[in-house]
Amino acid sequence: MKIGQEWYRREEVASRYDKRFTHGGKVLNREEIEKLLELVGPDDKEILDIATGTGRFAEAMEEAGGDVVGLDASSEMLRPGRAEYIVGDAFRLPFEDKSFDVSTSMRFLHLLRPRQVPEFLKEVERVTRDKFVFESFNPMSLRALYQWSLPQRSYLFRTPHLKELLRDLEFVEDFRIDPHFIVPYGAYQMMPRGLAKHVNSIDREIIDVVPSFASTVYWTVHF
Repeated sequence: MKIGQEWYRREEVASRYDKRFTHGGKVLNREEIEKLLELVGPDDKEILDIATGTGRFAEAMEEAGGDVVGLDASSEMLRPGRAEYIVGDAFRLPFEDKSFDVSTSMRFLHLLRPRQVPEFLKEVERVTRDKFVFESFNPMSLRALYQWSLPQRSYLFRTPHLKELLRDLEFVEDFRIDPHFIVPYGAYQMMPRGLAKHVNSIDREIIDVVPSFASTVYWTVHF
C-alpha cells in the first residue's frame, strides 16, 4: 500500500485525477455513482467515505441526503466541497466507536495485500454501526490485460478468496456481492462518450447472463 499512497500524494497525479472522467469516463462515473447510491441508500445516514480521493463519491452521497465525512491519506487529493474532508489513515481511523451508519471505500482495496484486509475491515467495523460498501477487482477478467502497467501496483482479489476471508471474520454478520462492469475501467476512460454508452448497454446485458465475467465486484458487508 505504501507505493500506492506515495503515488496518490504526487501533485501531478492529484491535479489530473478527475480528468479521467471526461468523454467515456463520464459514463463510467455515472454508472459507479448510481451503483454506490443504490447500495448505500444515503438519505439521512451518517457516512464515512474512506480513501475518498477528490471526493466524487462523497459529494454524490452528500447530494443524495447523506451526512458524509471523506477521509484520505493524501492531502493533495482532497478538494473543498459540500462534504467534510479530513486527512487520515485508513488503518487508524480518527473516530469513536460506531460513529457512522455506513462506511464506503471505492477503488481502495486493490492497494492492499491479502494480509492487510482483515486488519482494515476490523478498523472499519469499529467505527461503523451497520454496513460497509466497497469494491474489488477480479483477476479472472479483462482487467488483467493492463494490470501490470499500473504505477500504484494494485492487487486483484479473486471473489471466492474474499468470500472465504469474510466468512472467517467473526465480526461480519453477512455479506452480498454485486458483479458489475465486464469492460474494465481503463477501457471506458479511453472511449468517446457515445461509444462508451453503447458499450455500457451491452455490458449490462452480458453481466446479467454471465456475472462471473465481471471485472468489478461490489460488496455490501453487514457487521
